[in-house]
Amino acid sequence: MRIERIQVEEGFLEGLDVSFAPGLNVIIGERGTGKTSLIELVRFCLAVPGFTPEAAQRSRDHALSVLGSGQVTVTLANGEQRVRVTRTTSDNAPRASGPYSRPIVFSQTEIETVGLGAQSRIRLIDSFVGHQKDIRTNESEASAEVRSLTADADAQRREIDELARMVDEIPALDKQIAELIPQEQRVARISADAKDKKTQLDALSAQIAASAVSVSALERFHQSVSKWQSSLASLAYAQPVPEPWPDSAGPDPLGRCRVRVERAADHLNKALHELRHAVSDAESLQRSSQHDKLSAEDRARQLRKEIEGLQHGAGAIARQGQQLRERKAQLTSLQRVLADRRKTLQSSLSQRDAALDRLDSVREQRFDLRNAVAKELTTTLGPLINVQVYRAGQSEAFAAAIADALRGSGLRYNELSTTFATNVSPRELVEAAETNDFDLIADATGIRRDRVARALAQLRESDLGALGTVPVEDSVALRLLDGADYKGIADLSTGQRCTVVLPLVLRHTDRILIVDQPEDHIDNAFIADTLIVSLLARQTGTQIIFSTHNPNIPVLGNADRVVQLGSDGKRGFPVRASRLDDPEIVNAIKTIMEGGEDAFKKRVTFYAGHDV
Repeated sequence: MRIERIQVEEGFLEGLDVSFAPGLNVIIGERGTGKTSLIELVRFCLAVPGFTPEAAQRSRDHALSVLGSGQVTVTLANGEQRVRVTRTTSDNAPRASGPYSRPIVFSQTEIETVGLGAQSRIRLIDSFVGHQKDIRTNESEASAEVRSLTADADAQRREIDELARMVDEIPALDKQIAELIPQEQRVARISADAKDKKTQLDALSAQIAASAVSVSALERFHQSVSKWQSSLASLAYAQPVPEPWPDSAGPDPLGRCRVRVERAADHLNKALHELRHAVSDAESLQRSSQHDKLSAEDRARQLRKEIEGLQHGAGAIARQGQQLRERKAQLTSLQRVLADRRKTLQSSLSQRDAALDRLDSVREQRFDLRNAVAKELTTTLGPLINVQVYRAGQSEAFAAAIADALRGSGLRYNELSTTFATNVSPRELVEAAETNDFDLIADATGIRRDRVARALAQLRESDLGALGTVPVEDSVALRLLDGADYKGIADLSTGQRCTVVLPLVLRHTDRILIVDQPEDHIDNAFIADTLIVSLLARQTGTQIIFSTHNPNIPVLGNADRVVQLGSDGKRGFPVRASRLDDPEIVNAIKTIMEGGEDAFKKRVTFYAGHDV
């Protein structure tokens, strides 16, 4: 796909209508004629993101200022296929007649600074990596699943802790019941009548205990189903109301979609209907069980009075025995619930582990793609330029997430967060927090175990799902051979940084490449030896658009099309767009680029008189 035509309505470049050729296109013109403005309008129209947030904002502000209330249209061609993309300053996004591939666009400032930021270096490498959308989608889906399963596991773990605390009461109850049995036996021996009533009371006690278990089970079922009903009801109330299709837009293409939406809503309403019945039935069963329990308790109360009448204190003993056995029955029934919850937790954790494996796999896949790009670039551009990618080399976002989770703990969280983030992965930290494995973290970080234990306790109260899916981004190192040693890009001059970045940028052979004034801060030797060589070696049909003041680029680069812009001080306009050998283009290159015709003549005379 290539840019075939650019049209501008209103603004500084009002009336501009220029065509571009496959291959190398060079925009020339004196300063102030709109070369940079034209490039920024293309970037704005096609919604091409900047390589840094600052550059993106500057580019957008520039485009809005020169476009005003106007409109820019870019026509892209791919063989016989044409895609028209249009945008105004009031449009939140481009309006396109079909899908299109965004070009790579570098402003003058981005060429100078793109290598300085860790994120912009990653974006530079990612501009060569395909399948980015699929990778982001898979990463987002896996992260969402991890967060959901982690939240479920946390809720299940809290319920298990509460159930375990309750079940732990059983040995104490057994001891109290054992101590009470001799007293119950003594009461039973005193009177046959009392013994008979005691037998009836024991039967009622068993019935009451069973009813208590039933009531508890029904209550848990009712709460669970009611919660689900409430969740579905909120979805039903939020059902979208599709707006009618505008008559002016032709036949409604959404017919099948609307039927599916209505069908989904009908299924949802039917499900809610069934759940309402289930909740109502559960409530009826609760009332019935509660009624049976109350009736049995009334009869037991009467028997206790009768037993008390036969023997002083016997009723109290009977009442205590009934209460103890009822409590034990309830807690014993929870043992099975506890075992079930533990199985559910293990299932959730297994699913979460699988989701974390998928998340790790997606991120490893992205690293492999980036690493392959780095190796290919180093092979092509070495030994002068060296590119390396390091797995999970940027831990700043992870450290910030840890610091947020530890804030308010009384710990020196900035120090801890940085040490944690650089020594353990998000997955390791979350799993250690869940299991309180402070030994693992202490051994990995060298931090005292008591401090680690306090930190893990604080982390358990945070959103562990979000913490466990924090992206620890890969890092990229760009180096230039300076003498016998390589220097990192942060240690290079502006010109040296451009010497590193420009060859990388020019390796884009499968996408449109647009660069504003690539020659700034680099000398003519580099232009001739590296930049021009890269241009001449490009694949046939690969489109490049440069704006420049340097005549070596269109002339030595054998430009396929040269677009000359002019200005009357109020607006910029195209003067001519033609082949490099067009006499008027030749004259324009001689007269307006780097000193004009006199400078050209002086250089010719100088070179003719010296052995260069």
